[in-house]
Amino acid sequence: MLHTTSIRQVQRAALLLLTVLLLFACKQPVKGKNGITYKTPADYNDYIISRQTRLIKNIITLGRVAGTHVDSAYGMLDTLAAEASRVIDEIKGMPPYREDSAFRDAAVRSFGFYKKLFNEGYKRILFIRQQGGDETEEGSREILDITDKIKREEETLDKQLHNAQTGFAEKYHMKMRPNTIQQEIDKQE
Repeated sequence: MLHTTSIRQVQRAALLLLTVLLLFACKQPVKGKNGITYKTPADYNDYIISRQTRLIKNIITLGRVAGTHVDSAYGMLDTLAAEASRVIDEIKGMPPYREDSAFRDAAVRSFGFYKKLFNEGYKRILFIRQQGGDETEEGSREILDITDKIKREEETLDKQLHNAQTGFAEKYHMKMRPNTIQQEIDKQE
C-alpha cells in the first residue's frame, strides 16, 4: 500500500511539474535573430505593421514628389529600395511566433513586392515620364499596363498579408484596429 501511494504522489508531482513548465513556456517571450524580443503577440504584430507603415509612407512620399519633380523622384528610388531591403531583413530576422510563421512570411512577400516596385515598376514609369513618354500614346499605354500589373499583384499580396494578420489576431485573441495609413492612401487616389 505504501508503494502504491508513493507512485501516485510521484505521478502527481510529475504532472504538476509538467503543467507548470508548459504554462511557463507559453509565457516566454520570443527573441529573433534581429535581436528584438517579442513578449506578446501584439508586440510581434506591431513590429511587422510598423515596418509596413514605414514602406507605405515612403511610397506616398515618392508619389508626391513624382507629381511635381520626376527627376527627384527617380533619384529617390535606390534609397527607397535599400530601405525596403533593410525592412525585409528585419522581418526575416523575426522568429516564428510560437512556431507560426504565416504572418511573418506574408509580410516578407509583400515587402519584397514593394522593393521590386522601387527597382523595376516605379523606375520604369518614372523613366518613361523623364523621357516625355507619358505624352505619347505608346508611353501612356506602357505606364497604364505597368500600373494595372502593379495593382493586380498588390491586391493579391495585400489580401494575403491581411488574411495572415487576421488569422494571427484570431489565434492570439487580439482585436484588429483600423489602419490610419489606409486613410492617407485613400486621400492620394
